[in-house]
Amino acid sequence: MKPWQKGIQLDYLKKLEGIFSSYNDYCNHELTKFKKNNIADQLSKDNLMTIGEVLIHYNISKVSGPISMFRGVEIAKKEKGDVIIQKFGLTDTEKNREILVETLNTADEFMHNSCFMYIHEESELDKHIANKANFKKIGVKFNSVADIIGVYYREKPSVLAERQFPKVNEEELYNILPVKRNFIKITDALKKQLEEMDIKYENHYSNYNKGKSWSAISLRGYTDDPTFITKPIEMNKKWTEAHKFFSFEIQDTEMRKEFPLVESILDNFNTEIHRVRFMRLKPGGGELERHTDQVDPDIGISDKKLMRIHVPIKTNDKVEFTSWNANGEKTVVNMKEGECWYLDIRKPHTAINNGDSERIHLVIDVEANDFIRDMINAPVS
Repeated sequence: MKPWQKGIQLDYLKKLEGIFSSYNDYCNHELTKFKKNNIADQLSKDNLMTIGEVLIHYNISKVSGPISMFRGVEIAKKEKGDVIIQKFGLTDTEKNREILVETLNTADEFMHNSCFMYIHEESELDKHIANKANFKKIGVKFNSVADIIGVYYREKPSVLAERQFPKVNEEELYNILPVKRNFIKITDALKKQLEEMDIKYENHYSNYNKGKSWSAISLRGYTDDPTFITKPIEMNKKWTEAHKFFSFEIQDTEMRKEFPLVESILDNFNTEIHRVRFMRLKPGGGELERHTDQVDPDIGISDKKLMRIHVPIKTNDKVEFTSWNANGEKTVVNMKEGECWYLDIRKPHTAINNGDSERIHLVIDVEANDFIRDMINAPVS
């Protein structure tokens, strides 16, 4: 028996892992799946309740601390002694659903304490269980590997004043929305210029760049080299160590002067302009797999944070951009040439080009302010 098994038989751990498939099936990365080694560890700590084919992983908060939608956006504060239901798994039968709900409603571990529950917001089963067990949704966490984790709460009995939670600004809930600008005349001319130039795009370094189909060139970046498309703050420790003697600062590249037409677009944004890039997605299935860009701490929609703007220069009707919102719902759009779109890249998103021609977007990072936020064609509340 291996040390990580904590003295527990492997067949039993594999059985429990199978029951947690109702949870793991909604995880977007192996790192967030609840596997046999995690199960062994939590069993040894007495943090995993087993009732036949129903499993509940929970712990008791030892300290108070924030629960965040993502960096800098707090949705709740857990207190010392709160129960945190991290996840549950079950073989999905009506009987097991009833057992799970009854356990959450009657077990001493849960019924006498204030409880938070984390669920997969894309799982109708998870939502059903949370509702039946009288948990109320208070927000959502978007993690770095593109899982959407609903945060639900149930107050302990006999509380005189129900706990209050921060109200998240409505703008933080935007995921992908059109901007009130159209640049079709400019983009027609830009497309022609790009077609006449033999630009060598630089492959994007991201691990979600499927088949190396996504590439870019910088008009404004962190060196004057157009092929340097990296944002240093996003890079890992190994890269940072290897470049510790380099000086990186936002600046125009030598290519920006070749595209005076781009200035007619940038002039529409009454704010500081950060990175400006042409981003290319190959035809015939070029794909950016589902991901978030939370490694960039500058991204956001509050003042001074960076908002990501897309202006399609060359595209086709088989290019799809997909983004997921705080309810686990996806929005699929085909951005037309000359349009302008806002995308919150902290939330899960994908892009795929199933057409026969390349897709090229002008992608602009702008400092958020009231003027920029007012440009977004937001839905009516």
